[in-house]
Amino acid sequence: MQTVFENQIIAAGLSPDDKLLVAVSGGVDSVVLLHLLSACTARFGLCLSVAHLDHRIRPESAADAGFVQQFCTTLDLPCIVESCDVSGLAHAKAISLEMAGREARREFLLRSSERIGARLIALGHHRDDQVETFLLRLLRGSGVAGLSAMRTCNGRWWRPLLEFSREDIVTYARQH
Repeated sequence: MQTVFENQIIAAGLSPDDKLLVAVSGGVDSVVLLHLLSACTARFGLCLSVAHLDHRIRPESAADAGFVQQFCTTLDLPCIVESCDVSGLAHAKAISLEMAGREARREFLLRSSERIGARLIALGHHRDDQVETFLLRLLRGSGVAGLSAMRTCNGRWWRPLLEFSREDIVTYARQH
């Protein structure tokens, strides 16, 4: 997995001292992403920062934020943590909780990346997410353009785990 992941770094054109913001929810996908990137910092000279948004939807969300902060302390990485009332946002905008969460995360990540001067924002999407995204778009009746899959690199958004399945990621987490 490490070699394929390193090829993703090369394909993204990351160079020494590039600043990279890593979105970490505290779930296995984003934690593995952060672990892999951290393991590559010496070889590639990457400058990592982490961003975590507490959606305040679940009672344990504050504990997730604490876990991410502690993991970043262990890795000696800066961590930006913010909190957002996603339920209130959804109600105020009359949109779904999922859509409100997506909007809040996107705005937070873009603002955080600007603040630190990050070239890319790394996201923990994997191959299984890719299939789910395609099927949801198909069910919504998207046209041909809407049925396209997520791209590994789309502007500032970088998804280096798209070549890996959820099973690959869980296996890596168990090994490390």
